[in-house]
Amino acid sequence: MSAGGPQIQRTLAMVHVAMFDAMNAIDPQYAPYLTLPAPPVGTNAQAAAAAAGYGVLVRLMPGEQATLSAGLARSLADTSAGPGQQYGMAYGDLVARTIYEARRADNILSRGAPVSFGSAPGDYQPTDPESGDPMNVNALTWKPFALQSASQFRPGPPPSLTSQGYARDFEEVKRQGGMTSARTRDQEELARWHVEPGVVQLNRIARTEAAADGRSVLAHAWAFAVLNLAIADATTSVFEAKYTYRFWRPVTAIRHADTDANMETRQDLVWSPFLATPPHPEYPSAHAAVQSAGARVLSAYFGRFHPFRATSSTVPGAVRSYKDFGAFAEEGKLARVLGGMHFRTSVEQGGELGTNVANWVLEHDLLPISRR
Repeated sequence: MSAGGPQIQRTLAMVHVAMFDAMNAIDPQYAPYLTLPAPPVGTNAQAAAAAAGYGVLVRLMPGEQATLSAGLARSLADTSAGPGQQYGMAYGDLVARTIYEARRADNILSRGAPVSFGSAPGDYQPTDPESGDPMNVNALTWKPFALQSASQFRPGPPPSLTSQGYARDFEEVKRQGGMTSARTRDQEELARWHVEPGVVQLNRIARTEAAADGRSVLAHAWAFAVLNLAIADATTSVFEAKYTYRFWRPVTAIRHADTDANMETRQDLVWSPFLATPPHPEYPSAHAAVQSAGARVLSAYFGRFHPFRATSSTVPGAVRSYKDFGAFAEEGKLARVLGGMHFRTSVEQGGELGTNVANWVLEHDLLPISRR
């Protein structure tokens, strides 16, 4: 199973939902995600959570059983052997099996049939032969975890090619996001910094900030479950929109501006983006959707004005500081324009979509019992 694309979002959502539900069933404080039988009296919560996470992963990646089993043993090392641990192991596996079966028909792991793209102005065209075939071409069939449908928060269409708004977007990315565009050192760093997948960034940030927040393990399990549900459904939603609209990327638009019937755009046959363009349609931005969804959940958990520092594997050694999670998401939007991958409207609409998805999850799933 690939670790990239939507697969990692799906995997993390399944793992964290299973771990949360296993713990919450023992000491119910929130509405569960799954419908489950009550665990036996005396079930060890840590063993149940560990077995739930292991059970999901070993079903998804059976070839990694030896490594996963070693990780499970480490997780159980400080639990006492006996009936409580045994109950926990059995119950955690029950939860893992239940979420695994519930998601088997979500189509997210299906490759899908080959897709043909149009050739009219505005139509998406693959931009880099070395990137391989376009990703996630079957996204219109994906089933979300929490939303009523993948199209629930689909934005309206991208700007008309002949509009002034499109011309403004075009000029901004052409001027700021090209390989030879003038950028400050900080702009180059932040563009590269946000190349790392948002799901990886957000889970790392959540782990770092939760380590010192003093809340219960169940509260942490809730936060990670909601975070990853929102990220997974934001991904499903944004790719549903991408393959509904199939809008061209800036590199295609700029090199073929002579065809867009907009008198304010100018063709540049040799323009190239500063950073590699991902192999899927442009509108709306998936990165903005994921980062905004995650930022909304983390704001709900840690507080709206929670400052933090973060790192990225794509700029080793760099540490960036943020006044709050909203600032992090806004910087991520700018990064996609500076990298030459997206138009401004795409990142704004992607951000709005992600926020809407997160709000839905926060308002409808895993609610504290006091709010039900």
